[in-house]
Amino acid sequence: MKNNKYANNINLELGKYFIKEHSYDLALNALTKAISQEPNNANLYDFRGIAYGSIQEHEKAIADFSMAISIDNQIASAYNNRSLSYWALDMICEAENDINKAIDLDSGMAVFHANRGLIMYTKGAYQESVFDYCIAIMLGDNDFEIYNGRGEAYVSLGKYDKALADFDYALTLNPNDIIAYANWISIRYVCIELS
Repeated sequence: MKNNKYANNINLELGKYFIKEHSYDLALNALTKAISQEPNNANLYDFRGIAYGSIQEHEKAIADFSMAISIDNQIASAYNNRSLSYWALDMICEAENDINKAIDLDSGMAVFHANRGLIMYTKGAYQESVFDYCIAIMLGDNDFEIYNGRGEAYVSLGKYDKALADFDYALTLNPNDIIAYANWISIRYVCIELS
């Protein structure tokens, strides 16, 4: 039994490593082996769901995240991850319910607030989107995508100066981000037209 537990830990760590390296087939292989030996480990399903979501197999990802939640209904990361798969499938109500549950379980995770900002933006709740992106930033997440997302929400609210500042900062963090650059160009154009 001890050897199986050791092998599962290796497979879990391999799965995480391969996800980070974008080698999703290898991640799925390692995590599926671990699940076959330890089918009641919620973390294994959560990570395999991440691998499935990364290759756009969102139905399989949702099934794994749901299995993780059925094993441990306090696993905040599975609710967060499932919300992103629901969002990718344009199931916004389900995405919102899951991200709210993730935040209820762990309100200190910046990435959860950033993801809710994305979901609120998609829903058309731009002020709420800005609010969640601000929380993510206050919690220490300095990711260029957060500033780009908040900038897009500011554009939708007609706050072009704030949007431009966010796009500028996103480009400072990642000068190669073509989305932030395209947003920056379009808002610069709008600001010139308005002046």
